[in-house]
Amino acid sequence: MEPMPTNDSAQQCTATAKSTGERCQNPAVEGWDVCRFHGAGSPKNETTGGAPVKHGRYSAKRRESLQEKLQEYREEDDPAELWEELALLRAVLQEWLGEVEEIDPETVGVILDLQGSIRRTLDTINKIKTRSALTAAEVEYLQAKVADLFKTYVPRENRDDALNELKQLTEADGPRTN
Repeated sequence: MEPMPTNDSAQQCTATAKSTGERCQNPAVEGWDVCRFHGAGSPKNETTGGAPVKHGRYSAKRRESLQEKLQEYREEDDPAELWEELALLRAVLQEWLGEVEEIDPETVGVILDLQGSIRRTLDTINKIKTRSALTAAEVEYLQAKVADLFKTYVPRENRDDALNELKQLTEADGPRTN
């Protein structure tokens, strides 16, 4: 940040800049030891100075909690698994709808935003699922390749039984283990 223009009689701000660790180069507000950026009030408006308002947005506790969550999500077995997020969005919508007393334009906007988030999450889940699922043509190709491998490596007397069992496992309405 560029220092503000100074007049020669103004006292220099006594605060230390967090970004550089050096003393602030701005002039102090008249009647204060610090500049307007570092918490000085206004003598004209008789406002109090002091430190800027603290809201907790960047508190160390919040950062630690966020870091823990980030680490937890980084260690997930399946980071594309979004069922929990979908359930949370649905629960938030239901909870919020239970507390709504009147429907006004702002309420409708919130409902539409939540529904949009739910829809986008579902779309993402579907995209992930279809990306990882085999198409019918890919299944047929794999069946043919496995059949060729069976012909090469499985003894003739066991081949038909093995191929039939494999075919049953890969059919659309065949048994599933997951």
